[in-house]
Amino acid sequence: MIYSLSDPHLSFGVHKPMDVFGEKWRDHAEKIRENWERTVKPEDTVLVCGDISWALTRDEARPDIEFVAGLPGQKILIRGNHDYWWRRGDFNKLKKAAPPSITLIHGTSEFIGNVGITGTRGWRLEPDGDNDNYERVLARELMYFERGLEEIKEAEYKIAMLHYPPYEVDFTPNDFAAMAEKYGVDTLVYGHIHGAKAITGDVNGVRYICSSADKADFRPLIVYPEEELCTESE
Repeated sequence: MIYSLSDPHLSFGVHKPMDVFGEKWRDHAEKIRENWERTVKPEDTVLVCGDISWALTRDEARPDIEFVAGLPGQKILIRGNHDYWWRRGDFNKLKKAAPPSITLIHGTSEFIGNVGITGTRGWRLEPDGDNDNYERVLARELMYFERGLEEIKEAEYKIAMLHYPPYEVDFTPNDFAAMAEKYGVDTLVYGHIHGAKAITGDVNGVRYICSSADKADFRPLIVYPEEELCTESE
């Protein structure tokens, strides 16, 4: 089985209590641990679509990575907008140093049997975010995305991971959505969305899953084999 649980926003190495974002987040790491251990078997894989740790450095992130590594199953991680500890230029070093149960991907790919998996952070305009150099960052992230999709284009089943949604804040599909359609992606799983509505279900032949931890009630969601999903989540 392949699952996803994104945006755990762990902070074992820094002080960043998540319950300031609402009571739902109180003791969220323990909720994740309990639900993960009840759901995921050692032979399963879990996709974590970014915002893994609030840490600013690799040393600060180490307890958070060890927490994820200690959970059942293999884990495939991509970078989120808050993963400052994961500097883009350090990808190869971080990948090599990752615990055996964790694989980092960044415009690269992994295969689990007949399933090809790729991903990158993605990008979109945020009304209250840092949109400096928007076009440059967008072009770079699209390049990473296409490079990974090329690597899995012959897979029988294709899964794409993004941190940012494949649509803008007004729900207009963006270039990442178009590229997923072009390459025949079966399922696109993403995070980043908290509280607000998120699009799930079939969109132009691509199945969307938003697996942000609070949206998923801190439970890993099944990605493969497919399950029925409603068209929108509140």
